[in-house]
Amino acid sequence: MSEVSAVRGRLIELANHDAAANMAIDEALLNSVAAGAPPTLRFYGWKRPTLSLGYFQPLSEAIAWADRTGVALGSTGDVDLVRRSTGGGAILHHAELTLSLTLPMNVSDTGAREASYRNVHEAIASELKDMGVDAKPFRTLGTAAVTRVPSDAVPCDASERSNVGKPDEPFLCFQRRTDEDLIVSGYKVLGSAQRRTKGALLQHGSLLWSVSAHANVLPGIQQLAGRRLGMDQLVHGLQRRLKTLFEIDWQIGALEPNEMEAAKQIVTQRYGNSDWTSKR
Repeated sequence: MSEVSAVRGRLIELANHDAAANMAIDEALLNSVAAGAPPTLRFYGWKRPTLSLGYFQPLSEAIAWADRTGVALGSTGDVDLVRRSTGGGAILHHAELTLSLTLPMNVSDTGAREASYRNVHEAIASELKDMGVDAKPFRTLGTAAVTRVPSDAVPCDASERSNVGKPDEPFLCFQRRTDEDLIVSGYKVLGSAQRRTKGALLQHGSLLWSVSAHANVLPGIQQLAGRRLGMDQLVHGLQRRLKTLFEIDWQIGALEPNEMEAAKQIVTQRYGNSDWTSKR
């Protein structure tokens, strides 16, 4: 890749936010990039453990899960609750690295959307390999892996159709599998979802870094690797790989004032609004 030909992009460095803010910032960035802002790569974490419901998931499923596991949901409990704008199963965000990539894109370009999805996952798998962690896409693991989940399991990255799970399907997204999910030693460690608007595409993904006390059936890559891993090393390596893959020169930046204001409004209207959370 020629440095001269690279598009200038914006890198928002790793920072923790609460659940509603994380969702709202991603949405504000999607709208902003669609309106002409530069491509944006953002890394983030979560101030408190958070259960994010898929857009189409009934709130009753979260309540039932909390009753089964003894987890107290809500801002005064163990785990915050938010509803995403993307579909799929619930995700327990705790000790994880979350990233979002927002690109200007023709929404009708299915091939570009699929390539973006796969490229991000391949970059993460390659960087993990350099760190001594063997992560492979679920699609490459053969029939032995396929038999571990229902053949009609609901994809966790479905974002544009109703995907209410069947009673026998796992509630948590990381207990389900789709083709591009990254698997380590039989466990899913990375899943992503996309959302598109006119002129731009948002892809956000969760990498399970370490096991959470609130979902101890899901080991993180540190448990699977059997040693401590450097998150900074992974983040910096991903920046380099995504620069090469997308031919975007990531320069450290921040949210613009209009994006921050938009995110605050989105929190009020949607992700911090109990009517939004309980809409299904």
